[in-house]
This record gives sequence, structure tokens and C-alpha cells, in this order.
Amino acid sequence: MKRRYYYMDLLNILSTFAVVMLHSSSFAFSNAAGWHWDLAVTLQVLFIFAVPIFFMISGANILDYRTRETTSVFFRKRLKRIAVPFLMWSIVWFLYFNHYDWHYSLLKLNTYNIFIDKFLHGNVQPIFWFFYVIIGFYLSAPVLTRIFNVDNKRTIEYLILLNVIIVALIGYYYQLRQQPALAFESALSIGSAGSIGIFSVGWYLQHFSIGKYKKYLYIFGIFSVICMVVLTIHLSHVRGQYQSNVYSIWGVFGLAWSTTIFYAFKDKFNDWQPSEKVQRIIREMASASLGVYVIHYFMIDHIDRYHLIAVNSIKHMIIVPFVVWGCSILITILIKKIPFLRRAV
Repeated sequence: MKRRYYYMDLLNILSTFAVVMLHSSSFAFSNAAGWHWDLAVTLQVLFIFAVPIFFMISGANILDYRTRETTSVFFRKRLKRIAVPFLMWSIVWFLYFNHYDWHYSLLKLNTYNIFIDKFLHGNVQPIFWFFYVIIGFYLSAPVLTRIFNVDNKRTIEYLILLNVIIVALIGYYYQLRQQPALAFESALSIGSAGSIGIFSVGWYLQHFSIGKYKKYLYIFGIFSVICMVVLTIHLSHVRGQYQSNVYSIWGVFGLAWSTTIFYAFKDKFNDWQPSEKVQRIIREMASASLGVYVIHYFMIDHIDRYHLIAVNSIKHMIIVPFVVWGCSILITILIKKIPFLRRAV
């Protein structure tokens, strides 16, 4: 039986909260001035690790799947877990936005063509970009698992190093300069694909210790946060447009901060075995992560659409996330108790 690492559950729970924090601090994108905007930018940077942590957890778990199950079993399980909810909630969100914003007639065939086009291009619900990346990773897993084993440590280190150099450093530099991407970034598609680096880091940190280097990781992680906040505020004012690319998860600072969070939890809780009662609570909350991801934005959109709480207020950026996150977990747990809906979350 595979050992359960509760630090991953804790990271899962933290990341779902981080997602809600990001979407509650969208005032940052207004590129306004004042300390409320500075706070929104800081929150954006602090919680940008949300999706990378999900990717790292997936890398740590999925790239070893051959030790537990066959590829056919792997695909069946992932289809039920991700593909079905992805399609279902895309339909729900399409109907939601169509009711409030788009107003396409459901009696016309072209409306369904529009849905398919939006679905294939990630335009039904923009925050669902996560699904496209994770599904691509699942489809690639049977090949990647042939590479990722402890005997190939040097090969994996080379793959991570290549990704860091091409994407996190050079690619990020040109992105900040608002210049075209380096030609090598697309040419070296295996090693330089942004997501492969994040998945690889999760697997690597799960299997190998960085020992004495961890203090340097922590220092650079904190340094990265400071750099991202300062650069975002400065460049946004200088260029007159919000510079969210400064804290891109593919850049060296975003990657370093996400890696710091992941390793800090692994370092602290790797051998932690909570009481049975605490285990049940943690498992229940961690299992609600997908549900929180697809449900929480309904509440935030409702608040913003009807101007119930000012988007630039402290209440919206600090209080709302806790309420929305808690409600999303409870709703997900309730949905899981309904037989014909439980697979939706």
C-alpha cells in the first residue's frame, strides 16, 4: 500500500486557499495607486504558488504511477477524476456566462459550435487553464515515467537545469523586456516546456534531499518575493500597464517561491503522522480541492458583478477569501454525498 504523505495534503489545502486569494485580489490588475493596490499586488505575489504547488504534487505522485498500476488503469482513473468534471463544469460555466453576458440562443446550433470553440481554446472559463496543462501532463505521463526513476537522477537534474536556463531565466528575461521569446524555447520543446520543469521539481524534491542547500533555497525564495513585489509595482507604474508577467510561475522568481513553499512543507511534515481524527479532517479537506477550484469563482463573480463589496476594499481582499474558501469546501463535501453528482468534484 502506498504511503500517504500528509505534507502533500496540507499543501493541497493551502493551494486551494491560495487560488481563492488570487481571485479575490484582482484589484491589482487595475494598475491603480495607493496602498490598497500595493496590498493587492503583494497578495498576488505571495499566493502565486497556488497552481505550481498542484503541479508539483502531481509530478511527485504521477511520475511513479507504474509502481502502483497499469497505464490503462491510470488513464481510467484520471479520466474520471479530471476529464469528466472539466467538461461538466465547462458546460455549467458556459451556461452561467451565457445567461449574464453572452446571450446566445440555446435553440441555435451555432451556439453549440461556439461552446466547442471556446472549450477547445480555453475561453469558457479562463481560470480553467489549469485543466489543459494537467491533462497534457497526464497524456505525457506514460512516456515521462520511463525517464523519471531514482537511477536517472543526473538525467532529471539535467532536464530541470535545461528548463531553468531556457524558460525560468532567459525566457523570463525576454518576457520582462517585452521582447519575443528565445527561438530555443520552442525548439527545445521537451526540456524547455514551462510546465515540465514544475512537475519535475515536485518529483525530484519528493525523492531526493537538498540537504545543506535548503537554507539557500529559503533565502532565495524570500528574496524572490521581494523582487516580484517591487518589480511589479515599479514596472506597472513606469509602463502604465499592469505587469503580471513579473510574477509569472514560469519565471525564476515564481518558480523559486513555489519550490520554497513545497520544500518547506516537505521538510517540516514529511514524517508527520497525525491522529486518526486529524487524518480524516485533512483527507476530507484535501479531497475537496477540485471542487473548490471549480466552484469558488461563482461566489466571487456574484460579489463583483453586483458590487456587493468594493473590489479594492480590505474586506474583499482579506475577509472574502476565507468565507468563499470555507463555503466552497462545505458545498463540495455536500456534493460528494450525492451519488449522481459526486464525480463532478
